[in-house]
Amino acid sequence: MVAWKNTVPGKDELYEAKREALLREAASAFNRQGFHATSLEDIAQRLGVTKAALYHYFPNKQTLLMACFRKAMDVAFSSLERARREGANGREKVHLTLRFYLKQMIDELSCCVVLMEENALTPADRAELVIQRDRFEQALRRLLREGIADGSVVRCDPKLVVFAMMGALNWVPKWFRHSGSWSADQLTEALTALFDRMISSQPVGELAGDVGRMAQQA
Repeated sequence: MVAWKNTVPGKDELYEAKREALLREAASAFNRQGFHATSLEDIAQRLGVTKAALYHYFPNKQTLLMACFRKAMDVAFSSLERARREGANGREKVHLTLRFYLKQMIDELSCCVVLMEENALTPADRAELVIQRDRFEQALRRLLREGIADGSVVRCDPKLVVFAMMGALNWVPKWFRHSGSWSADQLTEALTALFDRMISSQPVGELAGDVGRMAQQA
């Protein structure tokens, strides 16, 4: 017989589920409207709860924003570690890191927020974010240097390449809509293919001519 405790979410599970729902709605609102134009009342209304209910999870809007940033950095580092395991050379590791990262950033269940809102953070939170972001960017530069050394990446300035790539990727949640003409899979494959062609020592001859017609991933 299945125990009752195994069929009904526990208190901690319910708390985490509600917290995740709050983070997703906050991230969506911050990406769509911007941090300063979004109020806690806006988020509460979209969730169908009172503003007071939100304080059970976050004391203010800044801590909610920082939680979204931490989620984004968790996604970044988990993508990096997976790519290191699966990539055969430097170029593949860079490509896979960006693909895994972007796909999760624009997933419908994503809690990640546009990383351009860092100036809205408290000084302490901003300092923490800068440290984590720099760690991730330095890791990408090392993968590019690895690719240059193994011949899979064209000779380039890794610092400039990473700035260009991350600037483009981190802006995607601002304009991407699941109701648009491109799916998350299509956009992920098309955009990371563009970056891959940019750094590859043996670039493909052409890119997708119509992203909306690309085959969906299984």
